[in-house]
Amino acid sequence: MQGLKRDVTYVYSGVESDLIDQIRSGTLKPHECILSENEISRKYNISRRSSRKALDNLVEKGLLYRMAGKGTFVADIKDASGSLSLCRYTFAFIVPDIDDIFISEICKGLQEAANSSRCNLIIQSSNGDIEKENVNIEYALQQHVNGVIIFPNWGKANIDVIYRLKEAKIPFVLIDRYFKDFDTDYVVVNNRRGAFDMTSYLIRLGHRKIAHLYGTEGSANDERQEGYRDALALAGIVYKTEYVKKINMEMRLNGEDRFEPDRQGGYENMQKLLALKEPPTAVFAGNDYQAIGAMRAIKDAGLKVPEDISVAGFDDLKFSPLLETPLTTVRQPKKEIGLEAFDILLRKVSGKSGGEPVKLVLDTEIVVRKSCSEKK
Repeated sequence: MQGLKRDVTYVYSGVESDLIDQIRSGTLKPHECILSENEISRKYNISRRSSRKALDNLVEKGLLYRMAGKGTFVADIKDASGSLSLCRYTFAFIVPDIDDIFISEICKGLQEAANSSRCNLIIQSSNGDIEKENVNIEYALQQHVNGVIIFPNWGKANIDVIYRLKEAKIPFVLIDRYFKDFDTDYVVVNNRRGAFDMTSYLIRLGHRKIAHLYGTEGSANDERQEGYRDALALAGIVYKTEYVKKINMEMRLNGEDRFEPDRQGGYENMQKLLALKEPPTAVFAGNDYQAIGAMRAIKDAGLKVPEDISVAGFDDLKFSPLLETPLTTVRQPKKEIGLEAFDILLRKVSGKSGGEPVKLVLDTEIVVRKSCSEKK
């Protein structure tokens, strides 16, 4: 296509029309990465600002979607007849790490709901960097998306930036964790109950020296520790601070993982537990990654799981049943978290929800495998 005249309105509509034609004809296929702003500028002989505006318009219409750091892609949004169908809303999904297995499962639920509701979903990952997460939230503000779903960074709080969404009257939902002094919509699981059930299970196996790998600070891990303590108290077992190990900032910086989930933190903290005068006979880890690190430390110490030490986790990730010793863990309804968060947000932006924040707490369940056994 030849260069377009530099009348701004014509530039926008001309580029948009040409890209829509390519999408409709199948020249540009669903999920295909399109030309960059610079490439579009050169191809159509227009300014980069004009090319960006054209792409922004198509993103808002739901024909394109962006993935931070990867480019702009063609959306796969068709109606029942197979004809091109414009989106109803554009939502942003802001996460610490989209490659994380737990988050990717949640994302599946969100994407499924977005596709069925003709909504565009923009995924923005911060790679565990709190400042990058703040930038992603600012981007959502600048792009005037209809709503935002946020999986807050592990162990860090950026309430000030998130609060700006509230001030801008952009609906948002937090998932996995929340901020206790910030009244907003969220979808979480019953972490306290899940931890209570798992610790109680270890007690029923005869264990009384039960350690807990807490992880980094946050509402989810706080509640898991509370559930652990509840179970000990109910069984008349004295809570020992030396049996609870957290992942501090120094460990996070020096570990093989940049942020929680953290195999290295689980490994190092398990080593500390093994060095105690009375090491535990069972360990309840705050997530499956820490459980893996703990199992490796036990093996490196010449001990066996579960013959010498039982190990349990929290999450039930895809790899958990595939380990050399399949992991007993607490299963979270990951896909359901995504579906429910999307439903709450869709109701808010479409004016179908009341004024009070929705605080949804989903149930967990124990999955028993081979990493735990009766105390000898």
